[in-house]
Amino acid sequence: MVDLERAVSGIEFPAMRHEVLLTLASLADPDYQRRAWLNGEFEREGIYEDFSLAVNILYDDTAVLPDPGPAVGWIVFEGEVASLRALSLSLTPLIDQLGDSPDGVYLEAAEWPTVVDAAAVALATMVRHGSLEDRG
Repeated sequence: MVDLERAVSGIEFPAMRHEVLLTLASLADPDYQRRAWLNGEFEREGIYEDFSLAVNILYDDTAVLPDPGPAVGWIVFEGEVASLRALSLSLTPLIDQLGDSPDGVYLEAAEWPTVVDAAAVALATMVRHGSLEDRG
């Protein structure tokens, strides 16, 4: 697993950034999605997670999607905006299409691998830009 605990200089809300990183990690991991979201096998006791929670964190709680631009300096760095927009371009239309469908419907959608790939790129980008020292 990626080191998500690094200190982040220059971000107003590092705890929210951490939630975005955790959410991107779950979106980027189809094996985890099947174990946790479909089978209820969670990695931490007392922690429940599903696709709806991921959507709530990204779109509602942190508002890094659909437009991450306003979150620059608060939750993300400027260099992360493009990868988050790419994720939004694959995820938002799928949410519009499938709505409140069960998680399994999302995971079986033909577009889901594109969402997973975009989440992996966004995660890698955010981890790479995790602190000012890493932003060379």
